[in-house]
Amino acid sequence: MKRVRIRVNEEWYDVEIGDLYQRPVEVVVDGEEYLVEVGDPSEAGAPPVRRAAAMKTEQPGLRGITQGDERVIRCPLPGKIVSVTITKGQELQAGDEICLLESMKMEQSVRMARGGIVKGVKVKKNQAVEAGQPLLEIQ
Repeated sequence: MKRVRIRVNEEWYDVEIGDLYQRPVEVVVDGEEYLVEVGDPSEAGAPPVRRAAAMKTEQPGLRGITQGDERVIRCPLPGKIVSVTITKGQELQAGDEICLLESMKMEQSVRMARGGIVKGVKVKKNQAVEAGQPLLEIQ
């Protein structure tokens, strides 16, 4: 996480920003953890600018990678699947655990980047996975 200090309306905040290539982005503001959506203002069809909305999260772990409106959640790191905690048809929220991944001799919980209903599970226990490989598809 990258640490920065920002000022909003004359108040200063210590902020840690996670990987900007994952959606949503994990942000810690003065010790409070949030998942936030980050957009490029130059994108065609970008939503109008308004007050930022953030969703507080208490679950540590990695976020599955998503790209744009893609309905596939991808693995953030190469490794081996230790366990899969989801099933087809299950409704998940952003931050819910998908699987436990062993990477570089450490176990990491991989969590949902966005909510949805599981359309298909693309991995199984003891499977070797690469970064960017699909973990699941959501409706």
